[in-house]
Amino acid sequence: MAFVRDHGTCCIFLPLKLGVSLVAMLVFMDSIVCLLATFTGDIRFQPNGYSESLYHVPSILGILGVVLGFTGLLGIYDDKPGWLQWLVYFLFLKIIALGTSSLADFFTLRKCDSWLTSAERSVQENLQLTKLAEAGVCPWARLAYALGAAVVLLFWTYCTYFTWVYWQQLECNPAYPIDFGAGVDRRWDQFHVKDPRLSEHEEGQPLLPQHLMHEEEAQYGTQKSKHSEHYGPDGQEMADLEG
Repeated sequence: MAFVRDHGTCCIFLPLKLGVSLVAMLVFMDSIVCLLATFTGDIRFQPNGYSESLYHVPSILGILGVVLGFTGLLGIYDDKPGWLQWLVYFLFLKIIALGTSSLADFFTLRKCDSWLTSAERSVQENLQLTKLAEAGVCPWARLAYALGAAVVLLFWTYCTYFTWVYWQQLECNPAYPIDFGAGVDRRWDQFHVKDPRLSEHEEGQPLLPQHLMHEEEAQYGTQKSKHSEHYGPDGQEMADLEG
């Protein structure tokens, strides 16, 4: 459906419907990156990767965006809140997964300074943490990761909020409201006119009142019209015929 109704704006100047459509397309493209991250195991394709326990969680969840991003875009175009609803739920889950994995990564990065001499390294090797410790950039890595994770979380939270706002607008104000006639009486009041339809007890009654109806029946054929003396059957005046 075209951009007919005014739903407000997002990103300062974009129409809300267009902005939410861009979010749905972004979810679809992000799911392609998540597919690459899952099947290649390359940390460069994912926002996390220092905590081994939650290493694949955001990427596996992001794969669902292939379907939900596409169906959400169709729901936005056709103003179908049921289709958009699943995209909203997916975005909430995405934020939870990103927040949880980011916290786990940051706590793992706190071990970076003593990682090379720690006993935990001999039990479970963490290649990413080892590379940072050997390069001696642990403080900078923590700062950069904290800033990057905060930006990513804020961005997806922003997208989720406006997607949720648009979904709520569709739920409360459908694109095609159906009127079953419940407001007909209010329309007559709005235009200050009387309902032309007869009530049920008036349906079987004649349009002419009973007393006038009886008078007409009694006088029918007994009285001559006051013009009957002046005009003939052909409509000409009697004076003309007599002359």
